[in-house]
Amino acid sequence: MNEEAVLHHHDVDTIRGFLPATDPPSNLPSAYEPWQNAAGIFMQDPAQARSIIEELPELDAEPLLNNPSTADACMLLLSLLGSGYVHAEESPASKLPACISRPWHSVASTLGRPMIISHASIVLNNWSIKSGGDLERPETLETLVRFAGGRDEDWFYLVTVSIEAVGARILPLMTRTRLALEHGDHKLVPQCLEELTATVEAIRALLNRMEEQCRPRIFYDHVRPYLSGWPESGVVYEGISEAPQRLFGGSAAQSSLLQSIDAAMGITHEDSRSRPFLQAMRDYMPPPHREFIHWLESGPTLQHGATLAGASARYDEAIDSLDLFRRDHMAITARYITLQGDQQAEGTGGTEYGTFLRVTRKETTDQRLD
Repeated sequence: MNEEAVLHHHDVDTIRGFLPATDPPSNLPSAYEPWQNAAGIFMQDPAQARSIIEELPELDAEPLLNNPSTADACMLLLSLLGSGYVHAEESPASKLPACISRPWHSVASTLGRPMIISHASIVLNNWSIKSGGDLERPETLETLVRFAGGRDEDWFYLVTVSIEAVGARILPLMTRTRLALEHGDHKLVPQCLEELTATVEAIRALLNRMEEQCRPRIFYDHVRPYLSGWPESGVVYEGISEAPQRLFGGSAAQSSLLQSIDAAMGITHEDSRSRPFLQAMRDYMPPPHREFIHWLESGPTLQHGATLAGASARYDEAIDSLDLFRRDHMAITARYITLQGDQQAEGTGGTEYGTFLRVTRKETTDQRLD
């Protein structure tokens, strides 16, 4: 197989990476207007969200599931309504009404992902490009749906979309290098490491644009609660199961981009404070994307290739760029969460993020060759 075949097999676009190859549809067919109309309530009056959602008709999602674009759009909308319903009021709801649970179960089963808001929906499939814009510039993008955070919330997602778009630059070369290494050819390794370093520096620059239009207080009060996952007691999906389910919410750890870079580099996370969470986050990714990560980590890595190619210095430069990215990510989460709440505040995925980020950063720098 060549790189194009590998990427196609794993539903990774050669230009857009893990973002969909075609722009997400801005609307579902007219039969699904009740869902789309209900989605606007979170910006208008979240206190009314539960009563409005409870009155929704139970629509059949099956006609949407034969087309990947409409299936993903359906998953995004139902994830917004479901997570919004649970967190619309100060006390999380313990049950989701069947009018949401049943169609959500149908689409989630088709896509192979859990029934909760995730990076794959709220980021990868939640954007449109303004006239003359492009995916690498968040100011030229718009979201399709949001909770209660207004333009600040839009910016939070759109910066992340652009990070995915810029990060996509390195995926074909990482794939080509991995295939070459399988045959004992390490000539591409120095170029791959050099371009990987440049790509990580570019996504770090985007990450540090977050506060341009996303205010930490607005994020903490009006966005983070909706992304925090199910409460400890779990949530019952009425009409599906009476057993409460506890799931993680949307998290940057669900980005296949960052886990793919780690896998290609040969960066392993074995600590009990990092590995279980990172492995669990793969379940929230589209199945072909998680399989791509597994493919990268199951063969020769750039660490191995750097040793063969005499490129240890370039490998360490790539490690250092990832370390700086993770350092800046830690600083941003501190400003957006810890400084807005308290030392025990959780991240968007519902995790104690401080320890996790410190451990993953140390596991990164521990891989330096010199």
